[in-house]
Amino acid sequence: MADASLPAGPFVTLGLEGDIFAIPVAAVLEILDSRRITRLPEAPMHVLGLIDVRGRSVPVMDLRACLGLPDGEPSEHTRILVLDVGGARVIGLMVDRVFEVTALDGTGIEPPPDLGAPWRSEHLLGIGRQGEDFVLLLDVGRLFAAGEMSF
Repeated sequence: MADASLPAGPFVTLGLEGDIFAIPVAAVLEILDSRRITRLPEAPMHVLGLIDVRGRSVPVMDLRACLGLPDGEPSEHTRILVLDVGGARVIGLMVDRVFEVTALDGTGIEPPPDLGAPWRSEHLLGIGRQGEDFVLLLDVGRLFAAGEMSF
């Protein structure tokens, strides 16, 4: 059953390997083609480095590393989503590809399943569907909350 507190769209859908994730459009400032990233010495593994976005230094995170997924090779489809994660914090998020902006009906979005202690479902707003595929709705505010991930 759907939860009335879960967000309705629109969402930006994105892919990592064969999985589909979504981020609320309200959190996305822009979508950039892959570009040169300046590495930061001794940065955590999920921090790829810095990019310049209109004169502003923006840290770039690897969504694969943030979610504990294996490394992937960048391709012509690789994109960087520039996100407002709250508290005047802006980050770049490297993803395999961006599909589209779409509305997912809020009544069709369900809370993440409760699988027990080892699974950190608090980084998901919910789970929707797009045709036969599941769409995992990321809570970018929680995923990159101060104290949750150091960068």
